[in-house]
Amino acid sequence: MQSIKMDPKSKNKEYLKLAIILVVFFAISGGFLLYVSYPLLSTKTVVLATQPVDPFDLVRGQYIVIRYEIGTIPFINGAEVGGKVYVILKEDVNGTSIYKTESLDKPSNDNLFIKGQIKSIYGGSMRVEYGIEQYFFERGARFDTRQMTVKVKLSDMGGARIVELLQDGEPVKISYENKTLTS
Repeated sequence: MQSIKMDPKSKNKEYLKLAIILVVFFAISGGFLLYVSYPLLSTKTVVLATQPVDPFDLVRGQYIVIRYEIGTIPFINGAEVGGKVYVILKEDVNGTSIYKTESLDKPSNDNLFIKGQIKSIYGGSMRVEYGIEQYFFERGARFDTRQMTVKVKLSDMGGARIVELLQDGEPVKISYENKTLTS
C-alpha cells in the first residue's frame, strides 16, 4: 500500500480555508450577539409605566405581557401598519418617561426616544409595539403587578431591552412556589 503525500502548499490552502470559514462563523455569531445586546450596553435608562397581564403558556412557560402607556399614540400622516415610528419621551415629576411626541423619522440623539413598529391604526391613534412587551420568568413565580413600571435601556438607534421590573421605584419582589412534578 502506498501512502498519499499531500503537497505542503495544498495543505496550507486547506488550513487557510478552514480559518476563513471559522472567522466568518464567529463574525456572524458575534454580530447577532452584539445586535441583541447593544441596547443593554447603552447608557440611556428610562422607566416606563405599564398595564401588565399575567398569562401562562405550556410551550413558552410563565411570562407577563406588558402593555405600555406609550403603546397607543396619536396617528401621524403617512404612517402605515408595519412601519417604524419613533416616540420621543420626556420625564415626568415621578421620573417615569412618558410620551412627548412622535415622528416617522429618527430624531436627533439629543432627544430621548424609543423605536417601535406600528401594529394597527384606528381612528386618530396607532397601536405601537417596542419589542419589550413580554417578560419571561421561572415557573411558580408570584409577584404583584399593580403599579408596576419597567426599567428599560435604550440604544442610540431607539432599540430597547428590559433591565428590571419595578414597583414603587424598587425592584419587584418575586416569590416562588415549590412545585413538584405532580402539582
